[in-house]
Amino acid sequence: MSEEIFIVQALPTGPDGYPYDEIVDIAICKVDLETNTYQTVYHNIIYYDPKTLGKKKLDYLSGIGGIFAEDIYAGDPEKKVAEEVSQIIEGNNIAAYDSRQEFGRYMTFDPWNITFRSTVMPSVSAKMPISLKCRFPSDEPITIRKAYRRLLKNDPARVGTGRRAIHLALMAAELMIHMRGKGKY
Repeated sequence: MSEEIFIVQALPTGPDGYPYDEIVDIAICKVDLETNTYQTVYHNIIYYDPKTLGKKKLDYLSGIGGIFAEDIYAGDPEKKVAEEVSQIIEGNNIAAYDSRQEFGRYMTFDPWNITFRSTVMPSVSAKMPISLKCRFPSDEPITIRKAYRRLLKNDPARVGTGRRAIHLALMAAELMIHMRGKGKY
């Protein structure tokens, strides 16, 4: 088995999953469990017309991830981002803090459609204490930050108060390495 796992974290426009919500911000960190190192390999925001998304989705994005209409305007087309993500993860082991959220609710559907293209590994949170697991898949961003603050001291990923997908991916990568060190991943 390869010791490299690609952590995929995304921020959607709401808590309900496909087809009600879509991914707006996505990031990938490659974790090498042999050397206990990781690196960011991808981060991008997807363009949507904020008028089409509507106030409810824009409010959700700003509250959960600090993403605003001007960020979305500057994003790349969904098809381009999905193709770039597919090129990175295809044929590789992938994981997320809570795979139900990332893969089960979004990335098994078009345009992502990771089915049969990658091997989904257990969630990073699989063997964590119950208080650090996502009660609901939509709790993932909050739960990642909670686990990161509780289990790791001195902000090793240097995310500060960041809330974007890249910050979530970096925290999940650190947590994966931490859990591996404890023999729980």
